[in-house]
Amino acid sequence: MSFNSTSSSYLQENLIHSILTTISTNLTTLLTQTAFSISDIYDPRITRPFALICLFIGSIGNSISFIVFTQKQLRRHSTFRYLAYLSIVDLIVLYLGLGNIILRDYFLFDIREQNLFLCKFHTFLTYVTTHLSSWILTIVSIDRAIACTIVQLDKRFSRPKSADRIFLAMCITISLINSHILLFMGSKQQIIISSINNISLYKDIIICTHNTSEIYFQFFEKPYSIIDLFSYVLIPFVIMTICAGIIAYRLFFSLSNTTMNKRIKGKTSKGTRRAKQISYMLFILNLVFIILLAPIVIGQLFQDLNQEHHYRLFNSITLLLSYSNHALNFVLYGVASPQFRLTLKQLLGISNNYITRRRAQTVGFFTSTGV
Repeated sequence: MSFNSTSSSYLQENLIHSILTTISTNLTTLLTQTAFSISDIYDPRITRPFALICLFIGSIGNSISFIVFTQKQLRRHSTFRYLAYLSIVDLIVLYLGLGNIILRDYFLFDIREQNLFLCKFHTFLTYVTTHLSSWILTIVSIDRAIACTIVQLDKRFSRPKSADRIFLAMCITISLINSHILLFMGSKQQIIISSINNISLYKDIIICTHNTSEIYFQFFEKPYSIIDLFSYVLIPFVIMTICAGIIAYRLFFSLSNTTMNKRIKGKTSKGTRRAKQISYMLFILNLVFIILLAPIVIGQLFQDLNQEHHYRLFNSITLLLSYSNHALNFVLYGVASPQFRLTLKQLLGISNNYITRRRAQTVGFFTSTGV
């Protein structure tokens, strides 16, 4: 009897040990497959160093921009208030995207695969913030164009309170457009990780993809890809280009007949120099915007969503370019602005207060248009 009991105990221990060994092996295999799938779309040799560098530069640049644009002398102007919002939105974009890439590439930890809520919410926020970033730049161009042309509308549109309301309206609209992600993105599946002597062990895994149903996949593959393409790149670029053309025409070809000429009273030459800086800045913004995001447009038009792993190098390059747009925006709309530089020097205590006041007075009218 004692022998049978000992034998039974020994068999149970062997069975438990065998099960644990199998579980460990299967989990190792699962982690290895997960790691492979993470790097399948992008090349980690490119994304690893880029994510760290870009996140570091973008964090410093956007933080400095937000501090400068929220100073008292700047935040009372609508354009600078938009740019303060843009700094925060770009910072969120970088941490949502690059932060998750760093966790995946270095620690094999994917935020979206932890649970279904994080899958939906992280994907939703990523789309909302990237679209919002493009549209803030678009509103900046519209704000400048209105400030140079329509005086009556300028008094109502180009105000700080109006900027706050417009930004809130954009947040709500873009969130509603992308709300389907919260409803249909991702699924939870149960897989068998061990089966011994009719004893099966299961594990829940999160599949964070749009391929949750045939209907949603067809919607995401065609209609929504077109919506995303137009709302993220094409429509903002067209509007920015039109606004830049309007500003250039008003400033270079009809300056003597505009209300602007009456406002500045004898300071036309200085005003023209400042006005040209506005147009140059808008041109650079538009040019860099389209150069950095054009590859994404090409990828969305010609890539099959199910065949993304065939374009690892191309996807890695487009990833690098798109996040550079969010990380380096402060260089384009901040460092190129005399008002930005003056305020930054004042914050750092390295500017002459008298010279700062004189220069601020010189560009006083043009602060409503963003430089």
